Amino acid sequence: MAEEFKIIETQEQFDSAIKGRLEREKSKYDAQIADLEGKLQKQTDELQKQIGELTNALNTAKEEKATFDTTIAEKDAKLKEYELRSVKTQVAHELGLSYEAVNFLQGSDAEEIRKSAESLKELVGTKTAPLAAAEVPIANANNENAAKDAALRAMVRNLEKK
Repeated sequence: MAEEFKIIETQEQFDSAIKGRLEREKSKYDAQIADLEGKLQKQTDELQKQIGELTNALNTAKEEKATFDTTIAEKDAKLKEYELRSVKTQVAHELGLSYEAVNFLQGSDAEEIRKSAESLKELVGTKTAPLAAAEVPIANANNENAAKDAALRAMVRNLEKK
């Protein structure tokens, strides 16, 4: 039947009595620890892979941002140039300067451009557009018939264009 009960009187007897039980428990927990270490290593590997992918994505996004920043800066510069050119053209037109005079206007805002245009106007003055070779100025016509002829010719030319 069952073994007879022995009284344990020393530490060595106690240790030998529970030695088998301690080894079974230790092996059970060692297996659990090994299993958890394996899972931890697997998760660590997956996280390292994700970190690598996210780092690559971040670097790609940084490169794209740098490209976009460069493109935006270029487009802003072109836009400023177009706006400045538009202001120059408008000021030249307001002051009666020729279209070619726009190239000589300087300044970074409308006020500076206006000052430059006024200075240029003082230097060169304003010129009216030259008449076409076939046009005769009405004021210089020798008689009334010449003025009528010039007006009729201009009217005919306008009708032919339509």
